[in-house]
Amino acid sequence: MSTTKLKQVTSVDVAKAAGVSRAAVSRTFSNNGYVSEATREKVLAAAKALGYRVNHLARSLNRQRSDLIGLVVADMDNPFRSQQVNDLSEAILANNHRPLLIPTAKGRDSSQVIDMLLHYNVSGVIVTSDTPPAAIFETCAENQVPVVLVNKQDKHPHVDRVLCDNAGGIRLLLEAFAEKCCKHITVISSQAHSYSIRKREQLFCQYAEQMGIRVDVIYAPSHCYQGGLEAAENLSAFESQPDGVFCTNDYLALGLIDGLKDKTGKHIIDDMFVAGFDDMQQASWKSYQLTTIKQATDEMATQSVELLISRIQHPDQAARTCYLDVSLIRRQSL
Repeated sequence: MSTTKLKQVTSVDVAKAAGVSRAAVSRTFSNNGYVSEATREKVLAAAKALGYRVNHLARSLNRQRSDLIGLVVADMDNPFRSQQVNDLSEAILANNHRPLLIPTAKGRDSSQVIDMLLHYNVSGVIVTSDTPPAAIFETCAENQVPVVLVNKQDKHPHVDRVLCDNAGGIRLLLEAFAEKCCKHITVISSQAHSYSIRKREQLFCQYAEQMGIRVDVIYAPSHCYQGGLEAAENLSAFESQPDGVFCTNDYLALGLIDGLKDKTGKHIIDDMFVAGFDDMQQASWKSYQLTTIKQATDEMATQSVELLISRIQHPDQAARTCYLDVSLIRRQSL
């Protein structure tokens, strides 16, 4: 049984069908150069009739960069990270680029990620978590690929960063705890490496000491829901129970709340105040009603993509750091 291979439709075919030049077809789909509305309509109609699609990867071989922007991410099980990646993808698309999602994790060979980014001739890279090693963004920068780091401690002369205002958020939380006359607060942190988690822990302990508030720290194995459950076990074993608990992210807080409910058999936590950080969507759910600090992922995405586009257009400018404003979201837990 023989099969007939379908002929691939090219821009030349579209030009002939529309009765225009090949250059007009190219300008129509690249948005690069003037095309009259009448010509544009003829080209689009011919392309639709023929089933023509622009091969962006093939086009990138003829240019220094593709229109792809690499998103290097980890901890995709965290709902906050998922929302962050969604908003970054939308912001990239809104700027006429396409996101290339590259999940990574601790222990993964960084050269694999680097090769993928460079082989696809990405226009830029956004790194969204602490887990990917510095070698990834350093190699990209060395190869003149613009990079933006989101909530990462690392610095580079030509790499921009977007950081959450952790200090401002911690001050807002401590003011809220002080309003409830809390004198003994336990901080739920993590053994796993994370710039944001460690920074919030350190700032909370520092500012609480200045306010005369006693602080204990519990280090969960990781900053996830399971880590919060394990922290609840450790907290219940304390002889002196705190009157407040600060979880360094919401994911930990949700696990802690469920863990404490299981231990006490209560439907609500009524003997201590609990707060988190991030304002992930689940924090507002009826079973949690978590007071937290909001770092808006849509604003974070806008800042990150604007910095990256600016870096693409002006690659030699000095490194910049933008801070994302935060706000206190009051709910029933504090």
